[in-house]
Amino acid sequence: MTAEAYDTVIVGGGPAGLNAALYLGRSRRRVALVDSGDARNMAAGVMHNMLTNDGVTIADFRARARAEVSRYGVEFLDDEVITVAPEGDRLVTTAKEAGALTSRTVLYAAGVRSKLPDVPGLAALWGKGVFECPYCHAYEVRDGSFGVYGGAVPGECLAATLTAWTSSLTYLSDRRELPEEERGFLAASGVETVPDQVTGVSAHPDGVAVELAGGRSLSFTALFLHMDTEPRVEPLRPWLQAADLTSVQTDERGRTSLPRLYVAGDLGKNMQQAAMAAASGGLAAMAINADLVREDRPGALYDLPPAAH
Repeated sequence: MTAEAYDTVIVGGGPAGLNAALYLGRSRRRVALVDSGDARNMAAGVMHNMLTNDGVTIADFRARARAEVSRYGVEFLDDEVITVAPEGDRLVTTAKEAGALTSRTVLYAAGVRSKLPDVPGLAALWGKGVFECPYCHAYEVRDGSFGVYGGAVPGECLAATLTAWTSSLTYLSDRRELPEEERGFLAASGVETVPDQVTGVSAHPDGVAVELAGGRSLSFTALFLHMDTEPRVEPLRPWLQAADLTSVQTDERGRTSLPRLYVAGDLGKNMQQAAMAAASGGLAAMAINADLVREDRPGALYDLPPAAH
């Protein structure tokens, strides 16, 4: 690695980081992208709702994207980021293998982790019959029988949305007492509720089997659920004195209240979808480029408005 500072180090090689790298590379910025390769959506295998890439494998999309972006001089490091911290008027990103990377800015696009409910067998079927996003996966199993797990995180809105793909829906509350409003939404959607305890999930010739307390079993073409997530921001501690980056994001272009740190993708204020993540990466890249122009040529661009909180 050269001692010269990068204009930007991008942490995360998903759609947000890759699109940002494309924008910045084409802006003639010196960029390094560090990616650990353990993206949240890898278990799904394929991606949808990305024009010209609908249904392609995630691995193929990333490989082709890297090849395109590499034409503009962006450096790729398959590595794990340990820390990101300020050092004077620069930021230092320390990776496990590459060591310290000094840059004028950092775009943090490392994404979030999904927190699956503690139901035996669920993790093994994640992305292979158990899904979260209806827009990403429901079409492929349309007109089937869907279970919606609403035990850990309420999913009545998910159940209602799924009526666009099937009329056969069962809501599994896993012994959770449903508030009146939630019951009302489910009734209006025509969704049957099963209150029994869910004791396990397994593969079934029809798709997914859900075992219930007492020995009863239900089979579905697919099982959907909403999940809690946790932000992958450990490398920013203790610099980030907040629960996540959303709470310190100051505008829709990914600027944050932490000097020279920008955010894009699932960690920012946008829906957690590949196309939206890519768009947020482009917006953040334009913000970075404009801010670097402001720094290099004072007075050349209008002043930024006061930060919104």
